[in-house]
Amino acid sequence: MKLMMAVVAGLAAIAFSSGASAAPPAQQNGFAGTHDEKFVVKRLTQVEAKKLGVPDALLPGKKVDSGAVSPSPAATGPCGLCINTCWVTTFRTGDNTATGNYWEYDNPVWCGNGSWITYADVSRHWQSVSIWYSADGEAGPWFDGGCVGCVSIHFTVYGYFTWHPPIWPASHTTLRLGVWMQAYGAAAYA
Repeated sequence: MKLMMAVVAGLAAIAFSSGASAAPPAQQNGFAGTHDEKFVVKRLTQVEAKKLGVPDALLPGKKVDSGAVSPSPAATGPCGLCINTCWVTTFRTGDNTATGNYWEYDNPVWCGNGSWITYADVSRHWQSVSIWYSADGEAGPWFDGGCVGCVSIHFTVYGYFTWHPPIWPASHTTLRLGVWMQAYGAAAYA
């Protein structure tokens, strides 16, 4: 009886190790953990804002009333002192994985007088990848909500990425980076 159990156990071990009844490996997804990253908004000095392309009339500390921008109908009321302030930050979305990383970045500059946006520039954007990932281009960024002259403005940029593992077929994804920027310096992913 013991001999028969040993033979059965041995045959089972051989069948298991040969993989005869094993299922094929599942397709892996290198993009399972996409997420937005924390950011810090930096208030700009006049010199920093000028270096980043803010027009002289809209530099921090300047009085910017409704004559300098075309405010929306909701922003035509008084804005208090209407002193302009400008900010910069770097937003990113993507992930660090065991097989590399993939990130979509945007480094916007925007100004506001506390009541409405007086200036916005989202032209500084790029992609970063490593190891098994490739950056396949971008669409945008463009403004798609709010406006210069509104209390807030929104931009969107799409980044295209491919994951190239050595043993599985390539996998593709599109990341969306969308951000609302406020006339008083706040910002949020959206």
